[in-house]
Amino acid sequence: MTVIEADSSHIAYLSDFGRKSFIYAYQCTLPLEELNQYIDHAFSESTIREEINGLSATYFVCQNSALNPCGYAKLIQSPPPECIDSPSCIELQRLYVDSDYRGHGVGRLLEMHSEAYAKNRNIRDIWLRVWDGNTVAQDIYKKWEFTMVGEELYPVGKDQRTVLLMRKSLSDR
Repeated sequence: MTVIEADSSHIAYLSDFGRKSFIYAYQCTLPLEELNQYIDHAFSESTIREEINGLSATYFVCQNSALNPCGYAKLIQSPPPECIDSPSCIELQRLYVDSDYRGHGVGRLLEMHSEAYAKNRNIRDIWLRVWDGNTVAQDIYKKWEFTMVGEELYPVGKDQRTVLLMRKSLSDR
């Protein structure tokens, strides 16, 4: 498997797979109408095109040996919550793996590639938000040496969900 930086040829995949992944993750916690309101903007092709063409977000796509995408990660320069307290950090905003590839190292490969990208830019910390009900993802991030540093409310549709904030120092790696 290989990881590449996404470009405009990946927009449809990022939009479609991102929508499906988000719905899968949150379908039991939010009404479908609210999910659709959120994803109609967050995962629209125009939003993703703006992000890819801009400077604040970077997408990575993992491809299998046949060059078919099997997951993606998104890093974004965003203001960190107070509990992150780092002069140089980046947010791992999304990390989605196709269900056929879960347990095959795709997520770890995307995370390691994201770390390398950040370290090459002298970024000291990588942080993320994870829904407090997603214990599977929390356990994976802990295994990858992320630590819990706080929590906050995160708006999704008309509702707000509690998300946990996790951080990983890159300076010792």
